[in-house]
Amino acid sequence: ENPSFLSALANDYSIPPPIATLPPFSSSTSANNNKDGSSFQVFSAMEQGSSHPFHSHDAAWLGQVSGARLWYFLPPNTSKRVVGPKVNGCDYLSGKEKMPKGATACVQNAGEVVYFPNKWLHATCALEPWSVGVGGQGGSPNVYDQNFGNLSGLQKRGRSSVMEERKKMVECGVLDEGDYEGSTPSSGGSGGGGTDGGTVTEAYISPPANRQQPNAENAANNNNNNNNNNGKDWKWYDGNLNEYYNKLERDEHAKRDPNVITSYAVHRWMGPDGSTLVHYDLVRAAIYELVLYKHPPPPSQSSHPDGNADKIRVFDAGCGLGAGLMWFEQHEPKWDLVGHTISEEQHKWIVEDLPAHKFVARLRSYDKPLGGSDDGDGSNTNGDDDSPLLFNAVYSIEAAVHSPDLRRSLAAWSDALLPGGVVVIVDDFLSVGVSRDDPDVDLFARSWIANAVHTTVEISNWAEKMGMTLVRDRDLGSEFQIIKRNYRNKAPVLRDEQGRAHQGWLGSKVR
Repeated sequence: ENPSFLSALANDYSIPPPIATLPPFSSSTSANNNKDGSSFQVFSAMEQGSSHPFHSHDAAWLGQVSGARLWYFLPPNTSKRVVGPKVNGCDYLSGKEKMPKGATACVQNAGEVVYFPNKWLHATCALEPWSVGVGGQGGSPNVYDQNFGNLSGLQKRGRSSVMEERKKMVECGVLDEGDYEGSTPSSGGSGGGGTDGGTVTEAYISPPANRQQPNAENAANNNNNNNNNNGKDWKWYDGNLNEYYNKLERDEHAKRDPNVITSYAVHRWMGPDGSTLVHYDLVRAAIYELVLYKHPPPPSQSSHPDGNADKIRVFDAGCGLGAGLMWFEQHEPKWDLVGHTISEEQHKWIVEDLPAHKFVARLRSYDKPLGGSDDGDGSNTNGDDDSPLLFNAVYSIEAAVHSPDLRRSLAAWSDALLPGGVVVIVDDFLSVGVSRDDPDVDLFARSWIANAVHTTVEISNWAEKMGMTLVRDRDLGSEFQIIKRNYRNKAPVLRDEQGRAHQGWLGSKVR
């Protein structure tokens, strides 16, 4: 219905060779050049959960450009009684509607083509927020006139509106992050979603003897998706986690706003809104359920308004720039909060740049989870108080992976717990069955300084020997679609972008 649009679109694709030999597309010399008018172009854009109910028409093909869609097929001449009423095809997937007897289903991912012959009944369901396809269909488009409005009549929009749309398009995978200047989940950190808190036992980490530090050759060759990345442009810090995070903070400092937590809550996107604060809601919910035996407040809401909030002590093992501590102080003002970081620049940010706060942040290892001041003065500066107070909860968000000996770190956190306390770890874990020596895993470990790449099974076994029990093991990657929201389900190109040569940016891509 928009010839100029379809004509321009056809310059970017052609009819796949196998399909070009089949009627009614065999008479076409290109996507928009049909000699006898026996077929026409198709452009399909669907939002998640939208659908075409069962219907049929001439032979058709569709190439999936972005996202994924679910197809259901029934043979020609299937009776209407079998097909049933016209319903949203996604309802078959959810179980709300029963799939017709004899139906076949398949998922079409980006880069794949679906073809079906004349009169085959089919229904679809868009599985991702932005599901786009191009293709062709037999017959005349006049039969399917949908009376769309004229695109040329749209009003011009302001820059803020356009940038907001581009941001959403980045989240959906239509644009790359570099195409939208404000698309990174939060300024700074290490790559696609960054990490919060560079904290380990020692400021200088020496990798195990059998783990060679990356050089130009093995950094380029350890991943078959290196896209001509030769490794020479990346700046390596030889296991010095202190300077690793110091340099990141110096590079990104100007982009942060101490009054806006999301500007320094450097985590991967989670949830439909692409938030980097979901991690804190998850930790708080675990503390409420496992320590306080209460239902947690709704996400991002402050503690229960009845004034009966519990006063507990919580330790942030790897507080980074203090985003978690600040968030908890704002949402749980009665909690005693202590955090440790080994990065001098991160600690400087907390002490000199953040608004006035009560929590204690120290420049030291998270293997020494010392309590805060016991005289109630709420000191937040020097961290000279070595009082061995115990905690109701210890949490570590994307920081435990840096520990040179996670078993020792876990033991230190266990020793710092009060009876009935809990340790909550949100981080990258090795999937069961995946080798630590896998080239991609090894490159991630070296570039991210991820010294503690373990399975949750290993951690559970250690915990049992320390008198603890693994009570919850959640796959946040699947639950919150982290790979899709942060990487659009695509392996990132391993090359320097926008002048960012810090090895952490490489680590975020391999991650």
